[in-house]
Amino acid sequence: MLPRAVVFAANRGADCTLDRNPTTGRHYPLTSAGETIRYRFLGSAPVARMGGTETASAVGAKLLLGASSLLYLPLRWRPVAQFPIGGLLWIPKLLAGALSPFVAGLGLVLGLFGVVRRSRAIAVPAGVAGVAAALAVVRIGTQNAGLDRAFGPEWSQRLSGRRKTSMIDRRWRGRLPRVPEPRRERDVTYWTDPDTGRALRCDVWRPPPGVEPSGLAFVYLGGGAWYLLDRDLGTGPTFRHLAAQGHVIVNVEYRTYPETDIPGMVGEAKRAIAWLKSTADEYDVDPDRIVIGGGSAGAHLAMLAGYAPQHPDLTPPELSDSDLTVRGVVSLYGQVDLEATYYHLGQQALNPDDPEPDWDAPLPPWARRVFGSDATSGEFQKLTVAGRLDWLLGGTPEQVPDRYAIQSPVHHVDGDCPPTLLVHGEHDQMAPISPVRRMWRHLERSGVPVVADFLPHADHGFDLVLPAWSPSARVAIYDIERFLAILE
Repeated sequence: MLPRAVVFAANRGADCTLDRNPTTGRHYPLTSAGETIRYRFLGSAPVARMGGTETASAVGAKLLLGASSLLYLPLRWRPVAQFPIGGLLWIPKLLAGALSPFVAGLGLVLGLFGVVRRSRAIAVPAGVAGVAAALAVVRIGTQNAGLDRAFGPEWSQRLSGRRKTSMIDRRWRGRLPRVPEPRRERDVTYWTDPDTGRALRCDVWRPPPGVEPSGLAFVYLGGGAWYLLDRDLGTGPTFRHLAAQGHVIVNVEYRTYPETDIPGMVGEAKRAIAWLKSTADEYDVDPDRIVIGGGSAGAHLAMLAGYAPQHPDLTPPELSDSDLTVRGVVSLYGQVDLEATYYHLGQQALNPDDPEPDWDAPLPPWARRVFGSDATSGEFQKLTVAGRLDWLLGGTPEQVPDRYAIQSPVHHVDGDCPPTLLVHGEHDQMAPISPVRRMWRHLERSGVPVVADFLPHADHGFDLVLPAWSPSARVAIYDIERFLAILE
């Protein structure tokens, strides 16, 4: 019996006959010249080889499936000396998370197209990608951060009507709303090292003209694994949104390793607090309503500054008699336990006797072409060793356990800690989530108001890639703006 539908890929006008393969029993179309015309089956009906549109659609469906698969794949960061599969897939995973609403929409549309064209190669991968991405978006957007649990069921009544109208209305739908451009002062010096003359600066984001100041300031320290980077890497949309609500944002520069160590970095966070309190009137800030926060290593430093304002090992001598208390602490994927971070990153595989690079050596010519003539050897060398804790703390957890404990926020938790917001991705490969959960429970038991939002599918730095569209970034901003408004 012949197939119920046959579509020949023959030249127009060619005479075709059917020939039966004695082994398989299938029939093949032949031209009058006896050449076999190839075709493939979809279900019980053979169809022609896919045209250009179908081929492109099939490739797109597979790419969408790959992107949605990354949303469900926890990665593990490993030192560069090992095979760093987590590092290689980190940026693609962040992009997949930020673009997940588009992956969901395109996947479902392309899946429907595949159904109409009766193409499994399009319909199946595209449909699976669309559904998987849509479920991820819904899961992220429906998380409960626990504001009721931390501040009581009436917390929303403490927000002014004017403040509510400028906030994100829903956690999970749409892009960030457009807001007026804030007033921005760049490179404001907040402290100068008397020994070297090195000036440390900050960028101050003030409310746009016509927006009433809230009186609250948010001191922010960016990430960079204690070795890298400077201010305002991907944080502009968040700062712009918060400044439009009347807050002052102070984006702080701090020295990194090897120029200083963690106590030195914490000291600079405290110097920024002291400077802001001394200039509060200039910026329409209430000195008793300063919140400190950050991302990654910056969040780690912010928690140490907020939880241990007068710890002698973490406070510069000139600030020993200063008021360094803050109104609240915000951590975006911060490292709360350095010993746990050491093992989570697989750094026990490194040799603690490895010599440090020559930070002052000249860059090779090819590196200057890639990174610019102003790049230094130290900056280049840091790309491969950023986050290495045995150099940063002077040994491994077995060699210097007290340093790891003192420089870990989880060991400074008590009833005097300020209200805290913790936002962390469940797939974070650079800052383990288990110690964050442990610290969250410890803060609650100590009577500290704490809000914790553990975002499914989110990896380290989820708020820095396409934050205007990223569901995870939107949820983080949603949490931050309400947390700050409650603390006004």
